[in-house]
This record gives sequence, structure tokens and C-alpha cells, in this order.
Amino acid sequence: MKKTLFLSVLLTLALFTSSLQAKSQKTETAPASTVRFFTFGDWGSGTQDQKDVAAETVKVCKEQGCDFGLLLGDNFYEFGVSSTEDPLWKSRYQDIYKGLEIPFYAALGNHDWHGNAQAQVDYSKKDTRWKMPAFFYSIQYPEQNPVVEIFVLNSNDFNKESQNWLKKALGESKAKWKMLAFHHPILNTGTHHPPDQMHMWPDLKPIVCGKIDLILAGHEHIFAQLRPEPNECKYDQIIVGTGGKELYGVTTPNANTKKLAADASFGLGWFEVGPQKSTLKFFRVNGKNSYSYMWEKK
Repeated sequence: MKKTLFLSVLLTLALFTSSLQAKSQKTETAPASTVRFFTFGDWGSGTQDQKDVAAETVKVCKEQGCDFGLLLGDNFYEFGVSSTEDPLWKSRYQDIYKGLEIPFYAALGNHDWHGNAQAQVDYSKKDTRWKMPAFFYSIQYPEQNPVVEIFVLNSNDFNKESQNWLKKALGESKAKWKMLAFHHPILNTGTHHPPDQMHMWPDLKPIVCGKIDLILAGHEHIFAQLRPEPNECKYDQIIVGTGGKELYGVTTPNANTKKLAADASFGLGWFEVGPQKSTLKFFRVNGKNSYSYMWEKK
């Protein structure tokens, strides 16, 4: 009788402990409303640097989690792709990122614009990972009750059609966080290009001022977090032009730009976006998280 009672107590303790462990594991799992994605631009070089960034991206996504990738343009150097059958699709995209079985949403860079830009849209029908439904479009995650909506633009040609679309899409968006993604940055602290090289801001500002949280861009081959001074439109801009093409230098920005961070290193940006906070981390290819920043909403 005592032996039976002792075994019963042991079984009860074991079940209780197992229940605690299960609850603990469930608590550590991120909420379903949390969205994670990696981002970089200026990647399609075919160099070892591109392969190193890809390897680090695979590692980060395995350890931190990634729902999708966001590519900020200059997807294929030097002159984009010629067609959906161009060999560059295999050598600079499929082979290098084969370890990432998640959607790749892409914007067009100036080097892509020099080639057959429509082929990058059409390739979406051939490859289940590659997502470029049009020259401008939006991404909502999750699809139901989105936490974040990213409006992807073609900064090579920010025409009236895309301006009207953006105004309407922003007005209809129910997402807690709203971001823009395009190739050419509005603000810059790099040594290679001027700020707002494509003169987008005069047309963009009246559409987005006070309605977006972040602008994500590439083109300048650095990482940077910048903020306009004064910040009347209440946004930060992130440059992640560190995907694999040779790096540029970092310099002092214009007087109307505040530099929160800048780094001329190969690597990737990684976002974790939830209803109340959004976190950015920049991971260098050496495996170190070189920068972290968090925005909060009330």
C-alpha cells in the first residue's frame, strides 16, 4: 500500500512538473501578432561578401526567426536581369539564398532599372519565394488584423500613379506600424550619394507626413539610422545597403539630419514588430549584433 501511494505521488509530481515546463515553453513563444523580417539592399554582386551576408542571414533567421525578407533594391549588378531566364537568377539569388525558405519581397534599385525591370515582376510567377507583384505594392503581416504594413515603392520613377496609389493605400491601412521601403534614401550620411538623389521628398512629404513610422532604404552601401531635424513628420530612416556590394564610407550628415547610428560593415537588418513596440537589430557578418534600437507606441 505504501509503495503504491509513493508511486502515485511520484506520478503526480512528474505530471505537475511536465505541466509547468509546457506552460513555460508556451510563455517563451512569441505572440502570433509579432512579425519578424530581415532586410538589406545592394546585394546581387555574386561576391564572397554577398555569400557571407547570406550565411549570416540564414543563421539569424534560424536563431531569431524570420517571417519574410525585404530586399531594398540593386538586386542584380550591374545591369539588372535581361529576362526571367537570365542566369543571374540562379547564380546570385537561388544558389546563394537556398537556405532561406521564406518569401522574399523586393524593391527595384537603379541597377535593376537599367535592365529589364518587368522581368523581376514576372519572375514572381516562376518562383514561389520571389515576391514583386508590381513596381509598387504593399505587404501586410499578418494578413488579418495586420501589425505592420510596408509600402514598397519604385524610387526610380515615383510617378503620379504610384503617388495616388500610396495616398489611397495609406488612408485605408489599419496596421499599427506603417513603413515605406524603396531604394534611394531621403536622408544620407554616406560618402557616395547626395540626400534625396531622386528628388522624391517634395512629392512624398505631403502624402506620408505624420502617417508613417519608418523609411527603409538602400543605395548607400552602409548601415545607418537617421532622423530629420526638426522631425515634423515623425519618422526615422534606416539605410541597409550592406547586402554584398563593396562598402562606402560614413561622413557627417547635413545640418537637418541627426545621425543616431552609422556603420560601414556588411550585414543585415532584422526587425521584430509587435503591437506596442518595434525593435531593430543590425547584425554584422562576424555574427555580432552591432546595433539595437526600439520604438514604442502607446
